[in-house]
Amino acid sequence: MKLKKKISGKLIFNILVVCLCLFIIFYFFYSENGLNDLLHSSIHISILWISAAIGFQLLYMFIEAFIIYYFIKADYKAFTFKDAIKVSFVGLFWCAVTPSSTGGQPMQIYLLHSMGIDIGYSTSRLLQKFLVYQVVLTSISILAFIYKINFFMDAISSPLIVTFIVVGFGSQLIITGALILVSFKPVITKKFIFFIARILSKIKILKNIDKKTAHIQKQLDLFHESNKSLYKHKKTLAMTAILTFFQFIAMFTVPYCIYRSLGLNQSAPLDMISSQAFVNLVSGMIPIPGASGAAELGFTAFFNGFFTPQTLKSATLIWRMINYYGVVIFTAPFAYITNGKTRSAKIEKAINDEEKF
Repeated sequence: MKLKKKISGKLIFNILVVCLCLFIIFYFFYSENGLNDLLHSSIHISILWISAAIGFQLLYMFIEAFIIYYFIKADYKAFTFKDAIKVSFVGLFWCAVTPSSTGGQPMQIYLLHSMGIDIGYSTSRLLQKFLVYQVVLTSISILAFIYKINFFMDAISSPLIVTFIVVGFGSQLIITGALILVSFKPVITKKFIFFIARILSKIKILKNIDKKTAHIQKQLDLFHESNKSLYKHKKTLAMTAILTFFQFIAMFTVPYCIYRSLGLNQSAPLDMISSQAFVNLVSGMIPIPGASGAAELGFTAFFNGFFTPQTLKSATLIWRMINYYGVVIFTAPFAYITNGKTRSAKIEKAINDEEKF
């Protein structure tokens, strides 16, 4: 008698996402004026400028690692830059392959715990880092919109683009507001988390509710103590914000390097950096891994005025190969550090391990 294997919704979703990504790659490569046509045309692609684009993407990734190192090293002297690279790349991989980048931080918390770093402390530091990340991204995007308001108003004439902007920008504001609330209002935070914990207990997802809530209480206290400690060190926050700013500038410069690699040189770097900032803002919270489809749509909408019809599709595909698929491939070897279980199971294991002490 053969046993029928149950096909989960998660598996179906993952298959659909992979199919979507393959379709997008195929479309931008083989459709009219796609990369295949460009490779057979007289347009020369500069390897030097493509290398510069890859270099700026790598710079973004290593600044990410340095920020994590900068946050953790102050209290854990044994934490090395090599450790920070592992934590950073694990986060980048799981962010890339999970909807709305939700998988990165839980895996980083698990990995930091395996390195001997307290869960409450690591959660606090990563949340503070993410808050700075959100504030800087939103600030850059608002400034970019003001700087290029006429260009953006022309680019967002499509109802579909308007929808993406409303969803993306609204999501960013809600998340930033929620993070600020969590960081500065411990009483509200505790009530909210305990409310969620009770719901999870009723639907049989969270077991041993009393034990878990006691542990959550302990971790929240540590979390807010860590917050108080960090916010007293304004120099640390300022340095993190500056590093994050340059991290974004490095990533936002990638399209300009691709632009130059295709023999184009009429547009200013700042104009293209502003456009990329807005693409990231509106596509970042689309609940599909890598914002697949939304990112490409945003890029073609906001960079249509820079690239020619013969180069726009090729530029979009090259950008995604460097900015997304390349990151997944580059960081995938680090995923073995956190393989074997679901994200929730790993966090559950980390909590149980910590409760033994």
